[in-house]
Amino acid sequence: MQIEHKGTNELIITGNIKSIEDSMEIKKMITALQQNGSKQILLRIQDSFSMTSTVIGHLMKLVNIDKVTVSMIVGDQRLHQLLEELSLVRAFNVSLVEK
Repeated sequence: MQIEHKGTNELIITGNIKSIEDSMEIKKMITALQQNGSKQILLRIQDSFSMTSTVIGHLMKLVNIDKVTVSMIVGDQRLHQLLEELSLVRAFNVSLVEK
């Protein structure tokens, strides 16, 4: 997995989100955005078909406790379906943009 910071509140994630290290890197980058004052975060997840429970839990904390608006643009139908099954599409403002 690779993660790139773009603009003031956007993270672009390429590759599959699967390891503890991936989760820690995503959390670290999101925390940096928060420390810079971002109250809205856009995650552009280009081709991952999954997401670790650690990342999902952290995003839920952001939305429900920290009151940060999270938006996701996902490029894989399987990730979108996973988030739909977990009833998180609305909470994370998920949209699907297939390649």
